[in-house]
Amino acid sequence: MSRVPRLDRGWHQTPADGCCLMELTSVLAGEVWSDRPACVHPVLACVARCVNDQSTEEGRRRLLPFATRVIGTENAPGERLIAHCARRAGIVAPRWWPRGWVVVKAVRAMSGDDVLRRLLDECVALCREASLGTSDEQAPRGAAGGRLGHRAAGHAGGRGTAGDPRAGQVPRRHHAHTG
Repeated sequence: MSRVPRLDRGWHQTPADGCCLMELTSVLAGEVWSDRPACVHPVLACVARCVNDQSTEEGRRRLLPFATRVIGTENAPGERLIAHCARRAGIVAPRWWPRGWVVVKAVRAMSGDDVLRRLLDECVALCREASLGTSDEQAPRGAAGGRLGHRAAGHAGGRGTAGDPRAGQVPRRHHAHTG
């Protein structure tokens, strides 16, 4: 019998301590245990962490399908994602704010599991649209827009040790977690 993972708020040092959406994604992608998997664009990962932390327990359960849907979005249009989050939340952020601040403020301004899940779904759709070459930001890159499925720079050389704390891999914590 297989166990369905249970998503929790915040950052977790090892899988035994629990996992957030991005930590689960890192394992599914074969990367080092982290809430910042290399296969997910940093802005989208920030959105996912914030949505995970802002959601109720039931809402987090309904986020599980996103653990695989976000894989391969590392070449997403970051500025479009930030603008979309701010627009959906109805916030105006000074241009000097770091990208993470804008995303965190936008997600925290929203409430309700359905609203948060819809935001994450829209952000994933923007990333998928860009990977198909329909984004204005993607056009200048041409065919060299990036490789899907590449391994994280910190990956253990493909030795099958992803997520194993005994393999000398140091978990990384991201500031966007609220827990």
